[in-house]
Amino acid sequence: MSPKIVMLVSGVLMLIAAGMMAGQGEWLMFGIVVPIWLVVLGAWLYRERTR
Repeated sequence: MSPKIVMLVSGVLMLIAAGMMAGQGEWLMFGIVVPIWLVVLGAWLYRERTR
């Protein structure tokens, strides 16, 4: 699978998971997972642009 498809799928899954976490009031989990995912996304975008 191409990396762009993988990132798109992970993004959609992340949005669903974030919505579920926020809906259940699990803000601690939300506050840990979302920044980590954003860092991973940023690193991936940086690598794509500098390749």
